[in-house]
Amino acid sequence: MTNINFTFTDHIGIDIFVNKWVPDDNIPLKGMLCIFHGMAEHSFRYDYFAKEIGKAGYICYACDIRGHGKSIGKDGVKGSLGSDGWDGVILDFKQLIDIMKKDFPNLPIFLFGHSWGSAIVQDFIQQYSEMLNGVILSGSFGTQPFLKISIPLAKMIIKIKGKDREAGLAYNLAIEPFNKPYKKTKIRNAWISTLPEVVSAYNADPMCGFRPTNGFFYESSKALKRFWNSETKIPKDLPIFIIRGIEDQVNKCGKWLTPLLDRYKKLGLKNVTYKIYPNVRHETLNDTSREEVIADILSFFDKHIK
Repeated sequence: MTNINFTFTDHIGIDIFVNKWVPDDNIPLKGMLCIFHGMAEHSFRYDYFAKEIGKAGYICYACDIRGHGKSIGKDGVKGSLGSDGWDGVILDFKQLIDIMKKDFPNLPIFLFGHSWGSAIVQDFIQQYSEMLNGVILSGSFGTQPFLKISIPLAKMIIKIKGKDREAGLAYNLAIEPFNKPYKKTKIRNAWISTLPEVVSAYNADPMCGFRPTNGFFYESSKALKRFWNSETKIPKDLPIFIIRGIEDQVNKCGKWLTPLLDRYKKLGLKNVTYKIYPNVRHETLNDTSREEVIADILSFFDKHIK
């Protein structure tokens, strides 16, 4: 397995950092995966996953999304989505997948979106599904009860404090509650995994766990409201695999994910599968479920490569 990295310059001049994992020459190539990572993390956290699927013949590309990892814009602001915000992030992924298709024009392409990245995938499949053989939504969600107030609230905060200021109130309302069930442990970000070593590594990583900007929350909230009301654009035969840990606080242990499943069913999407992993939290790829999840993902890929 070879891991290399490169950058491409997007349409507004941001250098997007990409990790690429290519299987050894003796392994027949089956397909490609593009990873959409979560909020306040980065692409190299998926190194183990990429290497494991590489053993089965899948090439993996994962970029650091704007404002994350090594794709910080020229303004140097962590968690900033740039001048064209969420729509620009979608275009960045379209540009990356075009690069993938140019590199390996005859291989099928899958997407894996985790958490905030899964929301980007939900939008992407409404716009560019013809490029894809299937998608995986990990730690995802299909409703946000406070969405109606979060947009005007974020807009007001931006007017007062600026869009590139580190989020305070928005972060406290949207993210801080995830750790509430584990408050007695006094461990920061215990909600991501049951494994102490995973949580410790995340907390020690300077590219993880930061507070994005006010503009980040405003752009994300606007996008959620828009694409949750335009899901008829999703092809009814697109393979979608939805996975979560039973203790996933990001979707309130499934409560905020069920509406997405219900809408997909009502729309007649006929190729949706759903699996819950017991005794694990938000990051099923970084918990005791890791090997089972990878095996399930490879099974999903192998079923839909034609």
